[in-house]
Amino acid sequence: MLRRFSWMAVGFLTVWQFACSGGTFRQSPNPGSSGTLSANISISPASAIVGSPDLTLTIDGSNTFTFAQGGVHYSIVVWSQGGIHTPLLTTFVSGSQLTATLPAALLASSGIATIHVEIWDRIENTRVATSSKVAFQVTSTPTPTPSISSVSPSTVAAGSPDVTITIDGSNFGQFGHFIRSTAFLATVPSNLHDTGTMLQTSIVSSNQLIAVIPAPLLQSPTSLQIVVMNGDVMGMSDGFFGYPRSNSVAFTVTP
Repeated sequence: MLRRFSWMAVGFLTVWQFACSGGTFRQSPNPGSSGTLSANISISPASAIVGSPDLTLTIDGSNTFTFAQGGVHYSIVVWSQGGIHTPLLTTFVSGSQLTATLPAALLASSGIATIHVEIWDRIENTRVATSSKVAFQVTSTPTPTPSISSVSPSTVAAGSPDVTITIDGSNFGQFGHFIRSTAFLATVPSNLHDTGTMLQTSIVSSNQLIAVIPAPLLQSPTSLQIVVMNGDVMGMSDGFFGYPRSNSVAFTVTP
């Protein structure tokens, strides 16, 4: 009886931690079964670079495996590596989608783990369904250093409206959840944090980017530089130090 009471306390805590949304439980598993059902999930992203910060996984279910939350059932995403199973902080979105927080501590070294979803009965404290496992790779491949070969146009007249530029080069792309190629307009290329302006950047291919220079930066004659950084554009507090960046190419606003 004491064990039952203790588990119910944990169950109520779980209800408080996880979003209590709607959704249906379409499986018809045998209660107490821990076997893997014929079900599939997919995850995004499916890889990360060693040393990445916390990232959010999106887990989608198929028609044969529906996530559950509310009532007696709840879903939880599990990370498995080296025989150790780590439950992740899981948020129920719908019967076909979950999100989960993958902590940076699990991304500290390279290797391959698996992700799966378990559905539990909070009353009986039994696992009633288990999804298939999907591989997640943590790679030690370093983020490459971008290079600019040309910028077009490289000159505009003062007073121009927003200008879209094409940046040709190499080693452009998306290299992690937040690690991507981003163009900057700067007065001092070596100090993007203090003198650079992050530009809205679209990745066309590994050899080309498209960026937009806003009109307020084009109102007076000046000489500027275009630089591309392969880094975490969300991590403003680190001053962009340590991320690979390209050579700089002149961009001129003429009288």
